[in-house]
Amino acid sequence: MAVAAAALGLSSCSETWDGNPVLETHQGVKEASFLNQPALQNEYIMLSSSNREGTFKLTCSQPSFGYAAVATYKVQVCLSNDFKDEIRDEQDQIVQEQNYIELKQDFFNCANINPLNHDMAAAVEKLNGVKYEQDVPIPYQKVFVRLRAFVAQDADHTQYLSNVVSYEHIGADYLAVWLVGEPADLYIRGGMNDWGATADWQFKTGEEEDTWVIENVTIAANVSIKVSTATWGTPNLGGNAGENDDSQMIDANEKLAMTMGDNPGHMRLKEDFTGKVVLQLENGVYYITFDSKGDTAE
Repeated sequence: MAVAAAALGLSSCSETWDGNPVLETHQGVKEASFLNQPALQNEYIMLSSSNREGTFKLTCSQPSFGYAAVATYKVQVCLSNDFKDEIRDEQDQIVQEQNYIELKQDFFNCANINPLNHDMAAAVEKLNGVKYEQDVPIPYQKVFVRLRAFVAQDADHTQYLSNVVSYEHIGADYLAVWLVGEPADLYIRGGMNDWGATADWQFKTGEEEDTWVIENVTIAANVSIKVSTATWGTPNLGGNAGENDDSQMIDANEKLAMTMGDNPGHMRLKEDFTGKVVLQLENGVYYITFDSKGDTAE
């Protein structure tokens, strides 16, 4: 009986193993035709501030991963159909890493790859060299799109690039690009500045989108602080505790999620601080880092 039970156990284990799906991997990046032609391919699409929250509609079939895997899809945008990874000058020197932009948003459903109009507008403007308000509007032009697909558990060995499709007429009539170094309606407010909204405590747009920075600030330990607009509007950001002596105590060089609402709690540094303050918005949550090392928070 014991031998039979052991044999049965081995048989069961073998059957379970044989039934497991096997992820197909490969070296490098494969190309495959899995992106469908967009339904609005020939429509005139003007991207504006009034429709920035709308989306493009892309669909695809899944490339071969060996089974119906949970894949990640990234949208890439280009003004030509060649999608070059390197651009070289006449002396064969690399002058630009690539001639396309990959949007940040991840998609996981072949039937719903819907990049935001605003993200597409920003990509098209960047590719056109837009930097200032006077550089828009962008006239209607042909824009090319492809997908990069991979399975997250082995992204390096499951990458596919799709066929290229095009939108024949895309324009943009508002400034959608992220401008670095622009003053924002965001301030550190607290006991060190009598809770005011002053220029020396004002955030400016950082190198990365949805990042704001104040350089070279000094805040004494145990001073209550918040982050908000000049009118205490949205966002009004603080700690997860109370006010003054009940404030959330924080350390420098730690990335902290902030509380948002009508009247969030105060925050206080445990030690005197001098350095750069970095505010980041990620998936609807604001994070703050008091960076005494001089490096932008990751």
